[in-house]
Amino acid sequence: MDQLYEPTNPLSMPFECFEYSSEKKHFPVREHWHYFSELLMGEEGVMRVTRNRETYEIHPGEILFINPLNHHSIDSADGRPVRYLTIKLDLNQLNETPSYAPDLRTLMLEAERIHLPMHISAKDVSETHMDFMVRQCVEEYEGHAYAYDLKIRAMLYLITTSLVRIWIRDGFTLQADEIRTDPLYSITRYIDQHIGENLKVESLARICGLSYPWFAKRFREIYGISCKEYIEQVRLSKVEHFLLFTNYDLNYISRETGYADCSHMIKDFRRLKSMTPGQYRLTHKK
Repeated sequence: MDQLYEPTNPLSMPFECFEYSSEKKHFPVREHWHYFSELLMGEEGVMRVTRNRETYEIHPGEILFINPLNHHSIDSADGRPVRYLTIKLDLNQLNETPSYAPDLRTLMLEAERIHLPMHISAKDVSETHMDFMVRQCVEEYEGHAYAYDLKIRAMLYLITTSLVRIWIRDGFTLQADEIRTDPLYSITRYIDQHIGENLKVESLARICGLSYPWFAKRFREIYGISCKEYIEQVRLSKVEHFLLFTNYDLNYISRETGYADCSHMIKDFRRLKSMTPGQYRLTHKK
């Protein structure tokens, strides 16, 4: 594995949203890359972000969008503390796009290919209310209130739509069938939609039109874990949401999340959380 690869793990939710302060966390952020897209918005101080050998200064209120596989690092432009908001997202799982438009990941990669600006001015950010939406995403993610994931999804659609409209205003056009994408990049969407079924890695490989060994190798290269591990973690994430936000019994939850039986689910959950699903529900609902 490339030493610069940074594994991230949004599991069944296609995002992580958080605040990063140079005074509270490790800084500067070394050069790295990951499969997921990343959005940075300055809050305090001036960030210096190097992305694929290009350097940007991100002032408060400005946004920089970083596509998957882009090498990037983050530092302070003047040595002073910086604070910024980060959203890491898997665009493949934000799949509700109109029929006349390409999927979001394809659109973003094409925008990068033709050198559309990924650095958005504070004026454009403010006028499209993207600053408010980014802050809402972080607040919802930290709060984990009921349906927080649904609200964040809604905000992410609004943010990406605002970004595309800025590009269209400046002359960007793209037909949905202009680009063909690697089907393996969208397999996480399929896993999420079919997690209640008995998913087999061999079947997923066939969906992508790949042999099992090549699919398994490519999946680990892209996501940092095996496809079997990914499916297991998606299931456990779904179980956690059922425990937190519903009163369904464990047998029902195990069926809905694709487990062969309840005991298997309990065993996997205890290994991940160091407590049984029942203990987890009781602790967190208190």
